[in-house]
Amino acid sequence: MKYGKSLLTAVIGAASLFSAAAMAENHVVNASLTAFDPLVVKIAPGDTVSWQQMNGHLVNTTFTDASGEQEFIPEGAEGFISQMGENYQTKPLTVEGVYLYKCDPHWGAGMGGAIIVGEPTNLQAIVDSNPKGALRRLVKKVEQAAAE
Repeated sequence: MKYGKSLLTAVIGAASLFSAAAMAENHVVNASLTAFDPLVVKIAPGDTVSWQQMNGHLVNTTFTDASGEQEFIPEGAEGFISQMGENYQTKPLTVEGVYLYKCDPHWGAGMGGAIIVGEPTNLQAIVDSNPKGALRRLVKKVEQAAAE
C-alpha cells in the first residue's frame, strides 16, 4: 500500500510541474529599423521572451560606458546576448525584476527595451544609478510601464 501512495504522490507532483511549464507564455518582441515593439514587456516569472525580425539586430543585457560594463538585471539573474541577425528566445525568466537590453549596432539611436518579470524589484536601484542619454529615456519608459 505504501508503494501505491508513493507512486500516486509522484504522479501528482510531476503533473503539477508539467502544468506549470505548460502555462508559461512566450512573449514576442519585433525588431524594426531602430526600435523594439513593444518597448517594455511585462511577463510572469517562468515566461520567455522571443525577438523576431532580427535581421541586422541583436539583444544584449550588457551596457558599456566610460565606467566599464554593467548589467541592469535583477540580482541573481543571468544576462543574455543573441547572435547578430538571428531570432532569439530567452530561457524561462524566473528572477523577478527589470531586465534592460539593447541592440548594440543601434544603441546610438536609442534601440533598447525592457522586460519586467513579476514585480520590478530592482527598478529603484536602476533609477538611483543616475542613467544618462538613451539609457535614461529607456528607464523613464520602464517607470511609466511599471506604474500602469
